Amino acid sequence: MAIDSKVIGALRVLTQVLTDDGRSFVLIGALVPQLLIDLRQGRESPGRVTRDADAAVTAANWEDFDQMRGRLFKTGFQQGAAPHEFLWSEEVRIDLIPFGPGLIEQDRLTWPGTGIVMNTLGIEEAFQCAQPEELAPGLSLPVVPIPALVLLKIVAYQDRPEDRKRDLIDVVYCSEHYEEDLEGSRRFNVAVTAVDERPVQYEEAGAFLLGFEVAKLAKAKSLVAVRKFLDRIPDEYARPISQILYEEQRIADNGGRRRELFRLFRVFAAGLNAGS
Repeated sequence: MAIDSKVIGALRVLTQVLTDDGRSFVLIGALVPQLLIDLRQGRESPGRVTRDADAAVTAANWEDFDQMRGRLFKTGFQQGAAPHEFLWSEEVRIDLIPFGPGLIEQDRLTWPGTGIVMNTLGIEEAFQCAQPEELAPGLSLPVVPIPALVLLKIVAYQDRPEDRKRDLIDVVYCSEHYEEDLEGSRRFNVAVTAVDERPVQYEEAGAFLLGFEVAKLAKAKSLVAVRKFLDRIPDEYARPISQILYEEQRIADNGGRRRELFRLFRVFAAGLNAGS
């Protein structure tokens, strides 16, 4: 399913402003799986279609970011409810996360006068490994690859575990569908691997490959954050798994999906260890 035309319109304007400013930026967030998994694999996932987009953008300091904000307002963007939210036609929301040495202190971004603090681990990796992708005719922009997206989602979830449950859904979706149905898929090469004395199945192999790639791109502090997240899931009744079941509307799950999810994270962890 194609990216919403109104989102494309907003991203065209955003890209023009940031390009004219000479800024580096990278598309992150829920739009990335739609682009790199659903559209690339021809997958129909109407429930995942979004009119929200997220991007990290370079800024020297808060004054510099405010100047960029002013240029966006002149093109038609409006301020959203939060300082990082920009609305386009009241139907599209773009979250912009500024990133630069003059803004970050101890891997934290503190928004002035708001009390909002964001963990910035993983953003540096996102800039380093972003690749240009065509979202629509005449619109190409840097997009974070799936492993770096998963790293960002894991970091964001740990910032506010009760508020960021949807990040877990994205992590699971990417783990289940990473490199699925691709010709010559590396998933087949994982079949010889055993996790907890059980061979990794083709359906689970994406999680192993994803963990492997996350380990390869993550910096030391980011890798610590991923391991801390996995430590939260010692068994199938761990809080993150219960949150996923709630979001999937499987509260009355008989145990099958719980076991599937726990196995998925165990295979992801094995891939992470293999890539470290």
